[in-house]
Amino acid sequence: MRLNLHYRGKLIHLDIDKEEITVRDILNKLNLSRDYAFVIVNGEIAEEHQVVSAQDDIKVINAISGG
Repeated sequence: MRLNLHYRGKLIHLDIDKEEITVRDILNKLNLSRDYAFVIVNGEIAEEHQVVSAQDDIKVINAISGG
């Protein structure tokens, strides 16, 4: 399945060879950890187990920390 998503201000096309794609699959494909990034699906923060579709509006956001 091909997903289109926004990451770091760019439109990214991901091809993942699965029928059901989860948020965890997206993070793995981008070599990101849930500790450092989160996924917004249709305007809401998604859990790692949430299944997404090609019709969803998907954004990957890097977590920012400071101290």
